[in-house]
Amino acid sequence: MSKASDDICFRKAKARDDETFTLVGKDLSSPRVICEWIKENIETAPPAKLMEALQCAIRMRNAVLRKRAD
Repeated sequence: MSKASDDICFRKAKARDDETFTLVGKDLSSPRVICEWIKENIETAPPAKLMEALQCAIRMRNAVLRKRAD
């Protein structure tokens, strides 16, 4: 996801008064959490959103210096 897409997502969530939670790419658990989101939303989320999430999880899994969450 690009910075512009991130900003749009956060602005939309804020406008709806939705809570958000940020995953950090180097956290060991982040790719698994995203894959769980995909699993839970595979029937209802648009295919493009599912692919975006999967690509993000793969980039996170391949990150150098992965670590436990702070």
